[in-house]
Amino acid sequence: MGPVRMLLPLLRATARLAPGPGVPLLGAALLHCAVPGWALLHPPPPARRSAWAQEAVALYRPEAEQTRPEQRHLDALSRALVVHAHTLVPAERYAEAGTVVDAALSVPGARMSPALTACALHARAQALVFGGRAEEAQEPARECVRLYRGSPPPARRDRSLGALPVALRTQGLAFAVVGRTAESVAVYLECAALLRAVSVRQLSRFLRLWAQVLVELSGGLRALGRYEEALALEPEAKDAVYGMIARFYPELVLPLRVRLLTNLAYCHSVTGSPAAARTLAEEAVSEARELADQPELLAEALRCLALVLDELAAYEEQLTTLTELAGLYTRLAADRPEAFEPLLADTLDDLARCHRRGGDHLKAVADTERAVAVYRRVGRHEDQLARILANLSIRQQSADDAGSAVSSAREAVALTRRLAESDSETHGPLTARRLRVLAQALGLAGDHTAAVAHYEEAEAVLRELIGIPGVDAELAVTLSALAVALDTEVQDRLAAGRPDGAVAALRSLFDLTRRTDARDVHARCVIAFAQARAERPDDIDVVRAWERVVGEPYPTFVYRRTDTRGRGAKPAAR
Repeated sequence: MGPVRMLLPLLRATARLAPGPGVPLLGAALLHCAVPGWALLHPPPPARRSAWAQEAVALYRPEAEQTRPEQRHLDALSRALVVHAHTLVPAERYAEAGTVVDAALSVPGARMSPALTACALHARAQALVFGGRAEEAQEPARECVRLYRGSPPPARRDRSLGALPVALRTQGLAFAVVGRTAESVAVYLECAALLRAVSVRQLSRFLRLWAQVLVELSGGLRALGRYEEALALEPEAKDAVYGMIARFYPELVLPLRVRLLTNLAYCHSVTGSPAAARTLAEEAVSEARELADQPELLAEALRCLALVLDELAAYEEQLTTLTELAGLYTRLAADRPEAFEPLLADTLDDLARCHRRGGDHLKAVADTERAVAVYRRVGRHEDQLARILANLSIRQQSADDAGSAVSSAREAVALTRRLAESDSETHGPLTARRLRVLAQALGLAGDHTAAVAHYEEAEAVLRELIGIPGVDAELAVTLSALAVALDTEVQDRLAAGRPDGAVAALRSLFDLTRRTDARDVHARCVIAFAQARAERPDDIDVVRAWERVVGEPYPTFVYRRTDTRGRGAKPAAR
């Protein structure tokens, strides 16, 4: 307990017995106790600090509300209200903090310095950001920064209430919460530059802020894909979260440490250092297990570890990690479904992928069905629901459940088509991809004609999107799959004694070779024509059917010609 706090009972008695000198002394002592002092002195609990500030407000209010109050009483009340608002934010009483700020700024006749006004606006911005109203926080955060930039440094007694680096951190956080990541990173970089420039003595006032800024900056750089810049912060940021402040504020530094380690693990993974990423991710998980009251940090660390283990092909360990993560997200989603149910669904999908890789197709289907159920319950994220349904169809195919696979794929196609109506560039290629999944399911179900029709539809969709990045590769995959499906249809029609149907499929395959130079498609065509003729040498119904339907001799050889005309040269047949 500090000496000023020890004197509070005596000062309260003095204020009762001699209000003239006693009230100002008690008020100054209460505000001194309410505002944290040196950074390395552990502050009292937020509730106690708020109670002291509120007591100071009650002490100054009668003097300020007299008919003709003295200026010093008005100024003292406005400052006490600012301090009170400042203490309500860490106490998570955000609505009250906003109300108190309004009262501070509206004390009639009070003379508030620019720095004190900035403190009030900073309290409002923080209350709005942490209270889930980050959009509304943009204006007070901007105005707070502007006031600090244009005014002299705060008076000694107001330094603990705020300063330009503190205001910049709040503005950067407000930008980050609403998704304005580039602006957030720019602000954090400015804040970091300011803190690097201060003396060691001054930096001691900002040790907590320094750690927060570096961790949040690393996260912003990662989100922007600026991985090398984030990794460049690693030595400095580790020193901030493992240094002196960790001994004084373990409850504050430990969450920051977990976030930093997770950010760095992601960055090392992306930049080709999976072993370093695994070490950092495992350390993040170990540290996060100590934060029983913040399970979402453990979830993020486990998610990062699972990603790294997948990259390292450590599939058994990945399965164990994902199983734990799915259970954790299930518990978190029970209290905050809007935040954690989509993450639960994605984790179940990853878990299903692990089961399928290990050959346990029934477990893979069961986990994917749970993921689908979660997204249906959420009622949003149609794009993600379509993706999971397509994955469900693929896993049902692996489990030899063709009927269910067709049903799941049809729903995935219908959802993606609807999304493509408003954004064809994003969802058009996905529509083609899911049409392929449906075609594959139909082929497994024995409906080869429908399978071919859906592959052809996928081709038509992609040809309308030529020029969009990635479409050429999707088209090549689709044409290869179409060639295989047509070959299968030929064999199916011949086995059913329907040579005319086989001829129709052969003609479609032959026509396909005129639309692509892909070697595998042309090879498939050669094989299909040769096998159709050689299937039953004593029965040449397919040859006669070809000559009757096409009016030309049955091709004895189909090949792809490559000459100096390059891409687009016409393939020939004989």
